Amino acid sequence: MKKHNIKKVQVFLDRIEWMCELNNWQRIITEKEVQPKDQPNLAAEVTPGMVYREITIDLYPHFWELSLDLQRKALLHELVHVILQNTKMFSLDLLNGELHSTTEIKNENEKVVSAITTLLD
Repeated sequence: MKKHNIKKVQVFLDRIEWMCELNNWQRIITEKEVQPKDQPNLAAEVTPGMVYREITIDLYPHFWELSLDLQRKALLHELVHVILQNTKMFSLDLLNGELHSTTEIKNENEKVVSAITTLLD
């Protein structure tokens, strides 16, 4: 596998993590050697660990074929997934018959709105 510049990715994420309120989160970046055949345009994928405040970002071979601007957009896209993760989990909980209180939903909504406002400001 060709050696890629993970350091540039780490520096970029270090500079923008505050925008997504991910300061002090543990971050792991892994390079995937194989591009999924059913997802030829998949560049990156994040797995958030909300309890222990950790994220794993997998970079696929297609990521390295992109321009720097598209790499930046792919990473931002993945970080937005982290911002939205708890709202996604609330929806999945509902599908599984687990309910959240109105207060929990409002609080999570405010967190997400705050994070998105920071991104846009």
